[in-house]
Amino acid sequence: RIHPERNVLEGMFLNSIGNVYSEQGRLEDALTWYQKAHRIFRKTLGPESMEVGRILSSIGTSLERQGKAEEAMEKYEEGLAIERWALGDEHPKVARTLANMAMCKGRSGDTEGAVAGLSEAQSIFRKRGVSHGTAAQVDAFLERLGVEV
Repeated sequence: RIHPERNVLEGMFLNSIGNVYSEQGRLEDALTWYQKAHRIFRKTLGPESMEVGRILSSIGTSLERQGKAEEAMEKYEEGLAIERWALGDEHPKVARTLANMAMCKGRSGDTEGAVAGLSEAQSIFRKRGVSHGTAAQVDAFLERLGVEV
């Protein structure tokens, strides 16, 4: 018998373990825990839940940090589509995923794609009055790319 409340909490716990491993640079371990959380969230909350979108973005970040930019972009895109559906186009979490995708593109040499994604993320952050954290990173990355902020 499935107990959704317990399983959602378990998914959150597994995601947190993945975050700890990611912070420690143990990216393969992080990926393993993120994938476990992903399975739980899909099963208990459904494939289009905000939690599934967020965990896919975390998987994308872990893959990118391992040098797997192409795989990372696939996860970012999948997560972004779910986040847009679940949260709306102008949510800060959508902006954060856009920023992560754009920075991945920039590091992979796709400057045009990076600028487009960063500009969209920046627009969302500004509409929401967010100027710290990822929003500040977006501004800094745009400046490095030669875009006036």
